[in-house]
Amino acid sequence: MHFMRQTDSLSFVSQYFNNGFHFFEPQLFNLKNIDGRAACEFPILYYLTSILYLILGKKLFLLKFIHLLISFTGLFYVYRLAYLILKDYVYSILIALFLCTSTVFNFYAFNYLPDAPALGFVFIAWYYVFHYQQSGAKSSGIKAFIFFTLSSLIKVTYLINPIAILVFYLFMLLFKKHSFYNQQNPFLLFKYGLISLLLVSSWNAYMLYYNQQYDSHSFNTTILPLWDLTNNDIHLIWSDYVMSYWYNSYFAKSSFHFIAILFLLSLIFIKKSNYNISLINGLLFLGCLCFSILFYAQFKDHDYYFLICIPFITLTLINGMKTLINIDLSEKYHRFFKAVFFLVVFAGINHSRHKLTERYEYSIDEYSQTGLLIDENRNAIDELNIPKDAKIILAPEPSQNGGLFYLDRMGWTINSKEGITKNAIRTFKMKGADFLLLSNQEPSILEVLESEGEIILKNEDIVIYQLK
Repeated sequence: MHFMRQTDSLSFVSQYFNNGFHFFEPQLFNLKNIDGRAACEFPILYYLTSILYLILGKKLFLLKFIHLLISFTGLFYVYRLAYLILKDYVYSILIALFLCTSTVFNFYAFNYLPDAPALGFVFIAWYYVFHYQQSGAKSSGIKAFIFFTLSSLIKVTYLINPIAILVFYLFMLLFKKHSFYNQQNPFLLFKYGLISLLLVSSWNAYMLYYNQQYDSHSFNTTILPLWDLTNNDIHLIWSDYVMSYWYNSYFAKSSFHFIAILFLLSLIFIKKSNYNISLINGLLFLGCLCFSILFYAQFKDHDYYFLICIPFITLTLINGMKTLINIDLSEKYHRFFKAVFFLVVFAGINHSRHKLTERYEYSIDEYSQTGLLIDENRNAIDELNIPKDAKIILAPEPSQNGGLFYLDRMGWTINSKEGITKNAIRTFKMKGADFLLLSNQEPSILEVLESEGEIILKNEDIVIYQLK
């Protein structure tokens, strides 16, 4: 799932490893950009993985493992945050496990996309924010700043979280809340939050400059807002995709119902809820709403965009449970609520297990076909001793880096079989193309290529030409 984006991430790692570890010169395999250069998220995790390649060899699971480690460290800090506020081990453990009822979280926690590690860093940061508010420890404020910055650098949309803190402290300052002025170093998080904004803005300015310099259009670096869509598109994305196709992967239905109950509980008994969490969570909700409006079109095909809402959901759970505790019910009622909570978590994790099984079923689509055929024929291709600096055309290949990543060679792609023409091949030859790999052997296509090169490999899967 999302084969294109996963191989894009792996391509960044491979090209650091292949081309000298120049941190501020990220590169892909596809030469549609000048020299294949392109930038998107801050590449710290890609760079770290490429260094591990030097030590452990080029093992693809390493980036996945790093993402998993960060994601599950984040879950541990959700538990710590919940216990910091609730002082109840059972509720805290269940809140952390509740996130595992989300198929989207479970799937991307062990994946090549950067969204889950960004979320993991956000969870760590939120723990240190509330620890700082309770203890006034300067070190906690600094740690919160570091992890918010890392999260927002890796995925700029997670900047919603430090912005929420900045607005929260601005509100406390303007309305002269005593709880704010009674803190040690009351302006610490506000000051570090501004530094975080500056660092994230600096990287994104560099990223836009870098892409402009190398004529790179590999990644979407602009908004795709609601107002650019027709009413029919808006309705289609909401009804056919968000609510029908993706909904059960965001969370199990029982999990959504449980979230709604706790949200209503904290509204009805708002005086019993935690004031700081309520205000911060309200700001996070506004941030998620703005994000959804600005990137609404992306929700059609990108389930992982939902991950940005999980910090809001997590604080909703914690605040709902804090409200329940503050209502001062007897212990038997709390045992009952814990039992219900456990059943919701158990059922949700089981639901997610089934959904993950569906996602991991082996399947090949048009985007992954060429890359997987190359992988299956790796030995035959290696025997050709194609130079590492050779430029290769892949056709048909709609994935911008998928097949080239498996070849570990730079080159160009022709998206569809209709695009395989003499003029297209000759244009690429003028740019320096040395070989062509074909994953479609229709006679009409072979006829087009007959005069353009010599076949050096042909089997039932692929044909490779050495171009004249």
